[in-house]
Amino acid sequence: MKIKTFLYAFILFSGMIALEGWPKALLAETLPSYTVGVMTKSYDEKRAKALEKFDEIIGKYIEERAGIIIRLKALTYPDLAKAIEKGSVDFIWGYGLVVSTELGQKFPIVPVVAPTLGEERRGPYKRLAIAAKDSVSSPADLKGKRLTYIGDEQWSFELLLFKVWIAEKLGVKDIRQFFELKVRGPDEGFFIPASKRGAIYSLMIKEADLAVAHEFEYITQEKLTPHAVRERIEILPFFNSPVGYMEAPVFVRRGLNKRDVEKLVKALMEMPSDPEGRQILLSSKMSGFVKVTEQDYQPVRALIAKKEGLGIK
Repeated sequence: MKIKTFLYAFILFSGMIALEGWPKALLAETLPSYTVGVMTKSYDEKRAKALEKFDEIIGKYIEERAGIIIRLKALTYPDLAKAIEKGSVDFIWGYGLVVSTELGQKFPIVPVVAPTLGEERRGPYKRLAIAAKDSVSSPADLKGKRLTYIGDEQWSFELLLFKVWIAEKLGVKDIRQFFELKVRGPDEGFFIPASKRGAIYSLMIKEADLAVAHEFEYITQEKLTPHAVRERIEILPFFNSPVGYMEAPVFVRRGLNKRDVEKLVKALMEMPSDPEGRQILLSSKMSGFVKVTEQDYQPVRALIAKKEGLGIK
């Protein structure tokens, strides 16, 4: 009798060990699952691998903290637009302020959170016009300068802001006839304001005379090379950009389960306070997230409308 009891107990214990992983697997099957469409410029192998790795890290983190499953999917602009239209993506992260605003105007999606940058976890940042030292003293000195900026011309928010300013102040609607444009290809990480060397660095090595840049890029460059910033470049005071702009937001498709959206937002907002979450943010050059609404992006929409109204090319 004792032997039978022992055998039954042993078999039961062995079964429990074998089934130890079942509850988690069953739980995962019952968790709500959503697709995050992340805009990318191309389907290159390097980008795909980077996104896959981040998908694995952030997906596991959100699953554990929010109780929902997310999967990141890299899509070019045309494919992302089609996916939003078909409802095959639930959360959307566009490529910078211009394209994100365009998506928000075209489709039934609403912004919920935006990344913050820097140790202060700031959301809004200004844009700056920066010149090589003693090369520009007034707007009249700008003509003929080599102008550098980050990203594609049609989607560079810094360049858009500068184009509007040039059109209003100097009456120039085609910036190509006024400057020699020297674009710097963008870094397609999960943050806005940098390429490998940045726009400001071009001034230091004399590749360009003038740059339009994200304020965070200037702050970063100033920390990296304080002497060079002090000796070689200067912020142009007459390019007045007092308004700070939020970073490109994470959108949610209208009609999505409100409770799941709130869970995701809560998990993202609490990342800076969690050691693992903070490490993920650091690897992505972000410092946190802040809640946003459509009203936070009204200045960007107004700027795009102004460009169209002025007939700027």
